[in-house]
Amino acid sequence: MSSNLIKELQGYLEIDKLALDDEIVKQPSLFFKASEAYVEAVAERDACKEELSTIDAELDGEIRERLEKRGDKTTEAIVKNEIQTEKRHSAAFDTYILAKTRADRLLALKEAFQQRGYMLRDLASLYVANYYESSSVQGNSRSDAAVYNRQRERLADARTKR
Repeated sequence: MSSNLIKELQGYLEIDKLALDDEIVKQPSLFFKASEAYVEAVAERDACKEELSTIDAELDGEIRERLEKRGDKTTEAIVKNEIQTEKRHSAAFDTYILAKTRADRLLALKEAFQQRGYMLRDLASLYVANYYESSSVQGNSRSDAAVYNRQRERLADARTKR
């Protein structure tokens, strides 16, 4: 799983409101791509976690055997501390943390694409309501001002006729 895919998908999060038809058509395949990448990252994370557990189990046996040969006291705390200081444990743990971070980032990206889908629906609703047409927005404010001014003049005329 490369960070290039994450960067590529992040680039698709921005919505071009002037090309909503294209954005709506692309959305399902982008969401699927992000979801698929997340599933693969979770599988990789889980495999790394299993590898870490296997290494820790092997180290547990080796450390107990070594402590018994030396005649040292063997307790769970001592064995656990010895495992933590082993290079094989550290390397496996670092690999697991990297895989976990990638999976977490892809989960956030998947959720962002889900949110993008909702935003596309909202933007399409605004488009249907003529929100983006400047004439409808300006026309309403101008016509509202004209109606207001006519009403004001009628009221002023009515007052002078009393």
